Amino acid sequence: MNEAVKPRYLTGIATLFWGFQCDLIWFAIPMAIILEARYLLNRRWALTSSDFYRVADLTSVGLVGMVIFLFLNAREYHFITTLIQWIPILLFPLVAVLAYSTTPRMSLDVLFYSLRRQREPVQQSWDMDYVFLGACLLSAGLNREGTYYFPVASLIIVAALFQLRSPRFPTAVFLLSMSLVFLSATAMHLGIRETHLSIKKSTERWIANWISQRTDPMRTRTALGHVGRLKLSDSIVFRIAPRSEKPDFPRLLTEAVYNSPSSNSWEVFDRGSDKLPEADDFRWSFSEQPRELFPEARIYLEFDRERALIPVPAELTEINELAATDLRQSLYGAILGEGLIPAPYYKVRYDDRGFLGQEPGSTDLIIPGEYQPVLDELTPTGLTPDQAVSYVQRFFNDFRYTLYQDNPGVQSNPLAYFLKESRAGHCEYFASATTLMLRRLGVPARYVVGYSIQEWNSGMNMYVVRQRHAHAWSIAWLGDRWVTVDTTPSQWLSLEEDSASLVQPVWDFLGNNLFLFQIWWSEQKLEDYETELYVLGFILLAFLGWRIATSEQVMLDEIRHHDRKTWVLPGAESPFFRIEALLSEQGYRRTAGELMTHWLLRIDRPELLPLLTRHNRWRFDPQGISMEDRERLAEQVEEWLEANQASNSQQG
Repeated sequence: MNEAVKPRYLTGIATLFWGFQCDLIWFAIPMAIILEARYLLNRRWALTSSDFYRVADLTSVGLVGMVIFLFLNAREYHFITTLIQWIPILLFPLVAVLAYSTTPRMSLDVLFYSLRRQREPVQQSWDMDYVFLGACLLSAGLNREGTYYFPVASLIIVAALFQLRSPRFPTAVFLLSMSLVFLSATAMHLGIRETHLSIKKSTERWIANWISQRTDPMRTRTALGHVGRLKLSDSIVFRIAPRSEKPDFPRLLTEAVYNSPSSNSWEVFDRGSDKLPEADDFRWSFSEQPRELFPEARIYLEFDRERALIPVPAELTEINELAATDLRQSLYGAILGEGLIPAPYYKVRYDDRGFLGQEPGSTDLIIPGEYQPVLDELTPTGLTPDQAVSYVQRFFNDFRYTLYQDNPGVQSNPLAYFLKESRAGHCEYFASATTLMLRRLGVPARYVVGYSIQEWNSGMNMYVVRQRHAHAWSIAWLGDRWVTVDTTPSQWLSLEEDSASLVQPVWDFLGNNLFLFQIWWSEQKLEDYETELYVLGFILLAFLGWRIATSEQVMLDEIRHHDRKTWVLPGAESPFFRIEALLSEQGYRRTAGELMTHWLLRIDRPELLPLLTRHNRWRFDPQGISMEDRERLAEQVEEWLEANQASNSQQG
């Protein structure tokens, strides 16, 4: 393609616009200078297809490196958005090499490895300047809120199309048509954006309602009354690493506490909460004793929302390195993080006796009317609080744990059906029934949700907490403190373990090793490898300098200013003109306007027609011919000249 239709200056402007939009301006400035400087320099390098293949392969390696880097740093970079924003950096080596080569367009076999192996030569090619310009505009549109992106991008596109416009239409027609196109696009863009925002708002509201059962400290839904099997996921939610590297962490991790029951949910009666003061940056203390007296553990849980419940042991004495702006604690002990920032872990310290909420009130004895008859039937009277707890624990000794309910009768009164008919259910049945039975016996009780910490991985020295380890239990007020009362049969964990997927060990192996690598990666610092990076950079620069110095170079001035005929005649350096000159010297002259094909047939030289075909492609094909075709044509011309001159010598 002739330089007259190259996006001169526009490529540099689009590059700078991309750098400004994506906060990569210090990358964009040298890239723009390198791309625009070619129009001021007259030196080009005669690169072969192999050279372009190497650059393309290097670009592929860079793409793989980007994908791995973004995958390992997913909490710092949005994967898709960041990858698209970095596309101009990825394409720049190919565009820069092509800009300073004698090849005007990039053959598709350079970009697609599958095309390199086909036997027939690839004729299709792309003008990488326009590909790069489009990539810059696409990437620039994924950052920075503002109203100027669309007008700036539109002006760049119009200027690029203006250079490529057909001369059959006047400039006024072109500008009018572009105005209509972009006015229509603006209207459509605004309409799509409004629709998108509306759908987004509705979707966010739906998702918020769906996940509220695990994130709302005021209310949680249960599966009481569900008919069929509850399927709990084997996926790992988080991991816990005790500092002692021994399995000595508390067995229950509290997430929220509730005291007001309804048909299939629990709520809190008093919605008050207290803002917790920070003892230090990202550290909150719950004990006045020296922190070193208490054991410590890391909880590898990354929050993906700005507001979420924080799972902690009931024996909590400190939260440290939790990336949150504020912590609030409900009157019942639940801790809510606000302004959470994604971070790989937070630390907790804990004691053998913790805070499970403020002292009970009258609301901790309330029983819904629909449950009163069955509780009156099943509970005795006159028991002390300790006797009441013992009675409730014995009551559930012959109950079974199950995730399956097959009788639709469970839907009308789930707890009554559970206590009198099925005598089998999951932890939510046991926790709800235990809480209400204790209240019927005069013992204040509350409903707690969280996780059961049971699965120890000796290879990592960590607890593994899965989604199916989510648990519910009850707490009862005995004397002057809250005591955990968990009546769910102890075999519930082994039953759920038996129902795990057969491929779970494979996924665990892959997931755990990836987790360990991510932890190692997050602890690496760039300055630890500063010397190695400098050495690698020096080697790459030295190799680049050596390649530039040893590559074949062409001075554009030698071609452009040789004479006017050479300047206006594409393919003027074709060696086939030597054959024409020799035949003219031998007396086989072409008449004015005679086609070369007719002339060769008239003088009985049909063996030259294949050479003429390659020569004409060099002269008249807008894409020209490859360097290999040029070399092949030169060899064939040389062979024919030697044979023809030898024949003339023998005849002489």
